[in-house]
Amino acid sequence: MPKSFTDEFKVDKEVFENTGALDIILDVDSNYFIDPALLRICTLPEFTKASELTEEYFSNIIVLLKHSKSLGDMYWKKADRLLTFKEIKGTCLGYSNQGTSGNAIGKELRKNILETIKELQKSGEVDPVIFELLNVFQEKVGCDRVSDLLTYILRKQIVEYNIRINNELSVPQDENGLCENPYNQTSILLLPKQILSPLPITECFDDIDFACSENERVRNEINQYFDLGERKKLTKEEIDHLLKVKIDYRNEMISSYKKIVATEYDFDNDPAGEIIWYRISKDKVNDYPLELTQPHSIEEMGTVVERICQKFKKLIEDNGLWRLLYDENKPKHETAAQLLFYGIADAYCSANNIDLSREVHNGHGPVDFKLSIGAAQKILVEIKLTSNPQLMHGLKKQLPLYMAQENTEKAIYLVIDNGHRKRLDSFQDYYNSLKTEDRKKVKYILIDGNIQESASRA
Repeated sequence: MPKSFTDEFKVDKEVFENTGALDIILDVDSNYFIDPALLRICTLPEFTKASELTEEYFSNIIVLLKHSKSLGDMYWKKADRLLTFKEIKGTCLGYSNQGTSGNAIGKELRKNILETIKELQKSGEVDPVIFELLNVFQEKVGCDRVSDLLTYILRKQIVEYNIRINNELSVPQDENGLCENPYNQTSILLLPKQILSPLPITECFDDIDFACSENERVRNEINQYFDLGERKKLTKEEIDHLLKVKIDYRNEMISSYKKIVATEYDFDNDPAGEIIWYRISKDKVNDYPLELTQPHSIEEMGTVVERICQKFKKLIEDNGLWRLLYDENKPKHETAAQLLFYGIADAYCSANNIDLSREVHNGHGPVDFKLSIGAAQKILVEIKLTSNPQLMHGLKKQLPLYMAQENTEKAIYLVIDNGHRKRLDSFQDYYNSLKTEDRKKVKYILIDGNIQESASRA
């Protein structure tokens, strides 16, 4: 079952809040990342010089590459070693689903990054801040990899921070002063909320207008290189090319980035929905209890799972949970709905001594769920938003594959309607055309997750 740090170690939440750390969910990775732009404004003692440390680290790589005369020489190898590290486990953050032995940046990717920096040097000096923008222009580098690199560079500061707050909280510690995660037996590494973001500021740098907002000439020169048409976005390949051949574009982009006034993410309201589901689901289950009987057969288990799904439907449609599917009227990622269901379903199961398993198939969080009696009797629950283009594919391909993998013939396809009427109509027509025995194997439940008008307006 999902458990936060404070719940697992029975820490007073107000006392924990004073540490400035994120109250992570110990068995679910939350998609927050160390945002390099936020390092500059962090006031916690262990991180006041974090930005300087990372800039110095990146500067060393740039200097080594400047002295390198050929790929694989002494300077190149030293630069490569600075990008070689093992992924640091314990933060419970990010997309990564690798084992502890895997490199966060593999050999071939390191080579590509170093070649890119070396190529940039041909047209002038390279500002070390370019490493903070890797996810903008370097193929196969996302914000998670940049965050992994920052975690590695700042590993000493992170450990010092954890030792200090663990002592303040009087929680169980190992010989290194760290707590152990009971779900994976790794040392927990809490991170301060001040340096975390669900979407790093650098993500906006594929926006043409933003990177060139103060330089009309640079924008016009971009149009000479690419037929942009009505596009507002540049591809990574296009940005990479411009950085190498147009020093004005590179300078404008770096200048714009440095001018950004970084602001801390609103963890209280959590617009991205990465962690708020945990608190809200517990509160809702307490407010709207559901009595379930311990299932002893696949039929009884089917009834239990369906009752949980129907309760989830009611909480969204009638008790306001639809709000957690949106950020200021903009639909959140499907993961927000999946995590919300996980929190609700698990809380109801725990309250009634029923086991719920979360299955992870794609490395991006809970995709389907399994309630089982023994090894043979299982029911899966798959969740999709109607905004997902894979709505039909999920029923035709994904769910049958999961059912085969789990050796079960029972599943519920939970569809949350957040618009896209034509896609929903096509899906319903297809489902209704299935044979009766196929519809018995996969039950379809539709939830109205659209934005609701207030009672007064309605």
